[in-house]
Amino acid sequence: MRLASIMLAGTLAIAAAAGSASAAPRVAGGNVPQARALRACAGAGAYWPTMTLAVRGSTAWVACKEQERIVRISLPAGRRTATVRLPGAVIAVAIGYGSVWALDDRSTLYRIDPRSARVKKQIALGTAAAYNIWTGAGAVWVADDQGAQVVRVSPSANKVIARIPVGDGPADMVFAEKSAWVITHRDSTLFRIDVATNDVSRLATVAGGDAAAERLALLGGSLWITGRGMPLLEIDPATGATRRSVDIHGTGIDVVAAAKALWVPVRTDAVDRTGFPTMVAVRRVTTLGEVTTVATATGRVDVHGLASGLGSVWLADNTSGFLYRLPA
Repeated sequence: MRLASIMLAGTLAIAAAAGSASAAPRVAGGNVPQARALRACAGAGAYWPTMTLAVRGSTAWVACKEQERIVRISLPAGRRTATVRLPGAVIAVAIGYGSVWALDDRSTLYRIDPRSARVKKQIALGTAAAYNIWTGAGAVWVADDQGAQVVRVSPSANKVIARIPVGDGPADMVFAEKSAWVITHRDSTLFRIDVATNDVSRLATVAGGDAAAERLALLGGSLWITGRGMPLLEIDPATGATRRSVDIHGTGIDVVAAAKALWVPVRTDAVDRTGFPTMVAVRRVTTLGEVTTVATATGRVDVHGLASGLGSVWLADNTSGFLYRLPA
């Protein structure tokens, strides 16, 4: 994650239609031979948002930073079906509670009707540097990167109802039953939130030195954490203790759980040190720690968003303007 990404323009691409993802047309120019490539939005710029993709049903939502708009794309048809311009630059997107939620660089949260593609509500977050959105536990959650907190928004009241202190640079969240977990990317610390009371427990610091924890996934009763300069870690969600370290033959930031496995785009150590999101391959990791390579990049592929849906894993590359589909 890069703080500079929150200062630049964003755009969102959305897709809605019915049918099988396998019917989507392949387009020329993709750099992942094992994937089907769809046109999305290009021109991510020198800095980039990191959660530009949300998938629900046959619709994908992609934040297109430099174009300063949100668009809707049908995954089966592989084409854009709506465009919405917002007052601020869109830097993150999520789906939940019958709405699409978009975040701009002015710390404003937009609630968008997924059918009409119209903004229904604007919610001022009052944060220093908001970026990244999650939905879970009956709420919408936004990271305040510079404020060392996550902001809880009620979708029924359309307003902020809690500001919950966590570590430096909240980066990702996951939810299960009565808990939410937060990982921070500056101090690589894992926190658990009781979603009934908003009470916070600090569980563990999961990485040290120059490593930076970035993303979380829940699978097989464990938390799985990726980040810069670190392997894939299996973590006990109750205590934060590391159960296992998995060598994924590179370093990975993004991770998604799909088809009873973890999918991690990996980078070389040299690329990792630059901070760029350029991947060399996608690894599939089972809960037993078995690692296989499911896709390789034959040219530049930047990872700006990762999601699962329609029996596939979807990867948004907002530099070259492709949305890649890998069968899960």
